[in-house]
Amino acid sequence: MPGVRTLLVIGIHREELAFGREVVQGLQVEGLDVLEIPEGLSGRRPLPDETFRYGTLHRALYLQLLPYLGESHGLLIDLHSGLDEQGPSADLLCADAALRARLRCALDAEGWKARPDAAVRIVPLGQAGVVQARTVIPEAIWNNSAFAYLGLELYLPATAGGHASGAALARRLVRLAVGCMQEEGGEQEGRRPRA
Repeated sequence: MPGVRTLLVIGIHREELAFGREVVQGLQVEGLDVLEIPEGLSGRRPLPDETFRYGTLHRALYLQLLPYLGESHGLLIDLHSGLDEQGPSADLLCADAALRARLRCALDAEGWKARPDAAVRIVPLGQAGVVQARTVIPEAIWNNSAFAYLGLELYLPATAGGHASGAALARRLVRLAVGCMQEEGGEQEGRRPRA
C-alpha cells in the first residue's frame, strides 16, 4: 500500500550515530526502513565564521534524503539525541497536524501522561510567527506533501543506565509513530493539511 512505510534516519549528526545504532539494534518493526548516515555533520554549533558553510552542508545533507523516500514512504523519522540529566525525555517535532493528533491519541491511550519514567512532548513544527518550533532543516523535508516528517529528539542523562533507558524510550516512540502511520493507511494521497 503506498505511503505506509516509514524511513528512520540515524547519524545526521555524527556524534549521535552510536545512539542511533543502539536504538535500531533489535528494533524489528514491520514497515520500517533504516537509513544510516555513516559520515554525518557535527552536531556542535559552528563558529561564527563557519556558519554559512555549515548551513550549506546541513541543507545539502538533508536534501540528499529525498531520493531515499520512495512512493511507499509516508513518514520520515529523523532521530537525534542530546543531554539532559533529568531525562530520558523526548520531543516529537512535526508539522503535520493529523499526525500530531494521532500521536497524541496513541500516547494518551498508552498512559504516557501518567508515566514518571519519561516525559514526551509533541511540538508543532513550522515557520516563524506563531508559537511553534523553528528549524534549519529545509522545508522540502519537514513540510513535504509526499510524506510527513517527525523529528524525534531524545534527551538523555550522561549515565550508562540513562543512555539505555533513552534508547528504550526511542524504540517505543518509533514503534508508536510507525503504528500511527499504518493506522492512517493509504489515505495520505494528495497534500496533507498543515497547521
